[in-house]
Amino acid sequence: MSRLKRLIAEVHKRSIWQSLAVYLLGAAAAYQVIQSLTEGLDLPVWLPGFSVVLFVVLLPVVLAAAVVREETHAAKTPAEATTEPEAGAAATEAGPVATTRAPAGRRVLTWRRVALGLVYVFALWGAIAAGWLALEGRLQQLSRAPEGAETRTMLAVLPFENLGATEDDYFADGVTEEITSRLAEIPDLGVISRTSAIQYKDSHQSLRQIAEELGVEYVLEGSVRWDRLADGRSRVRVTPQLVRVSDDTNIWTERYDAVLSEIFQVQSDIAESVARALDITLLEPQRQALETQPTQNLEAYDRYLRGNELYGRRFVEEEARAAVEMYESAVELDSSFASAYAALGRALVWLNQQFGRSGELPRARQAVDEALRLAPDLADAHMALGDYYYYGQWDFEQALEQYQWVQRRQPSNSDAIALTAWIQRRQGDWENSIVNAERALELDPRNTVWLIGQAQNHFYLRQYAQAEPYFLRTIALAPDVPYYHRWAAWYYLTWDGTTERAQRLLEQAFYRIDPSQLLVGSEASWIILNVFGEDYAPSLELTQLGSPDVDSAYYYLAKAQVYAQTDRASSARAYYDSARVVLEERVRGGPQQIAPYAELGLAYAGLGRKEEAIREGRRAVQLLPSTRDAMTGPDRERALAQIYVIVGEFDLAIDQLQHLLSIPSQFSAGSLYVDPFWDPLRSIARFQAMLEAQNWEGRRDRGAPPRRTAMTRDGSRLCAEAAECRVTLPAPVGVSLSADPTTRTRSRG
Repeated sequence: MSRLKRLIAEVHKRSIWQSLAVYLLGAAAAYQVIQSLTEGLDLPVWLPGFSVVLFVVLLPVVLAAAVVREETHAAKTPAEATTEPEAGAAATEAGPVATTRAPAGRRVLTWRRVALGLVYVFALWGAIAAGWLALEGRLQQLSRAPEGAETRTMLAVLPFENLGATEDDYFADGVTEEITSRLAEIPDLGVISRTSAIQYKDSHQSLRQIAEELGVEYVLEGSVRWDRLADGRSRVRVTPQLVRVSDDTNIWTERYDAVLSEIFQVQSDIAESVARALDITLLEPQRQALETQPTQNLEAYDRYLRGNELYGRRFVEEEARAAVEMYESAVELDSSFASAYAALGRALVWLNQQFGRSGELPRARQAVDEALRLAPDLADAHMALGDYYYYGQWDFEQALEQYQWVQRRQPSNSDAIALTAWIQRRQGDWENSIVNAERALELDPRNTVWLIGQAQNHFYLRQYAQAEPYFLRTIALAPDVPYYHRWAAWYYLTWDGTTERAQRLLEQAFYRIDPSQLLVGSEASWIILNVFGEDYAPSLELTQLGSPDVDSAYYYLAKAQVYAQTDRASSARAYYDSARVVLEERVRGGPQQIAPYAELGLAYAGLGRKEEAIREGRRAVQLLPSTRDAMTGPDRERALAQIYVIVGEFDLAIDQLQHLLSIPSQFSAGSLYVDPFWDPLRSIARFQAMLEAQNWEGRRDRGAPPRRTAMTRDGSRLCAEAAECRVTLPAPVGVSLSADPTTRTRSRG
């Protein structure tokens, strides 16, 4: 008999083929279940592929176990080990015995054994998969450590050049954004956010310079041309090219000529070709995500892109409202356009968040729900729902669930990562907040909102040296934003306990910002008002209500505070009363957690209405204490301490300050030293003991007189010549600041 025949006979004898059949049936069933669970429960997309590998690896183990089972069974079969004569002799000597006959054949493949085999397969695979999932979670935690290296291939999609009519810029930007979004679906690819990449539109920098600033290895650039033909048809030409920056090699390029209706397929093909050129294997769910077409209505898509362009300028209320109108027009043209519904929901939440339009929240929820009904797996819809919970309802837990869902679907979505970080710090999880904020900055390094957020993280933890580079980099990238200067000045006052560096920073800001804008704001401006309000009062006199940058309630409070400092009690009272009227109206609408009760309490305190002031201040703290919101809670406790000082409850004020100094907050001994608001407490022994007990990192010579800048009524500075007023701040890592703010340059350190 040949070796092959003997092998086949041996396999048949041992019934290994039957064990193999049971295992393959179980593996096939398990794979189908795993695929369904992956899609239905949003498990990691690598699970189906991992299961196939695991089935193959376990196959030899199962077959070996079958062989061992056969050997064991054979050893226990007496009929095969005893000869007939011996059996007969034994019977003669011992008398009649019951003879056990070896079965002629055994049924290995029974229903019972099939069922048990399936159970064993599922149990074995489940145990290994569960262990792997737990290990993967641990590995992900380790990979998020600050010192961990980024293992993904990093890519920036630069704004595609518009070769068509000037008014078609929004279309080229839309094509760029869509390609970026599709590439962000690929787990092995780190894609720089559009917020950072769009800043290089029409840039004259070399690709190498841009790649260094963004921290990427590859750059995808290209052009878009939209031609409208005489017969009414539209054609689009998209020419992308993928460049490896290290050696300036063009590793892939293509030219796509298509009718407008094929633009979605072109975007999908580009994303898939980039992945293939970078040797990234796409699983089937990822490939399906790349091929998604948001709408078949090209006019609706055009309105959607125009809405995106307007939403990019959303800090102006008129632009934000225009974006809402465009999105509404898009969904009117195509009621199945899920992406437009999601964008509409986020835009309406923004109107509430930024401009206090709480009446838009019900409409926002309706738009988000419709987006999720149409496309339950749409990342933009889950982002919109997260925004609704976070900014609309102050429901951090449900918002966090949505942002984490998006991160699993789009690992390069820096918005989802950063917003996760902001929620974590509100929950008091500062360490993970810092880690995630850094991850967001890797994907969106020029996003000043993420930069100032990371600066605030270190500020609240009193890690002042670590915070400084983030504050200065933020200001270098966005020197025209008053909010950033207010926070940086507050930070220096708190760190130093003197006015010197804060004053230098504010002087530099005056080249670009009206000084009054530094005094009117919901955050940080209170300490600037206390420390510098008397100097900057003339510019505040010229501030006009009605400007989009001026909030009426905070304007009235600022004026009242300045007048109170300068002993103009009747004027201060009039402005406190004006603030009261505005704030009483505001507390009647919107979620109670974010209503301005603390500010209303300050207005009541200024009016001498002690009981009402304390009531509103305490209500603000009770609705959102620092244990519930570690970011906003301390600010409300600070306001309550201020109320106590104004109404003369000094011991209660010191109690609040002691708590603020014991938790992460904007307070330090330095802020209490430099802020004259707390002067009424300085003669109290408890207050002095509290300050002396602080291990204050920024302790400096407090005997030096504060450096001030006199202001004229029109807000100009009294300098002999302009050069005297120019100052230079210490440059952070990666930012170079010249003495003249108009000639700043950015370099990579």
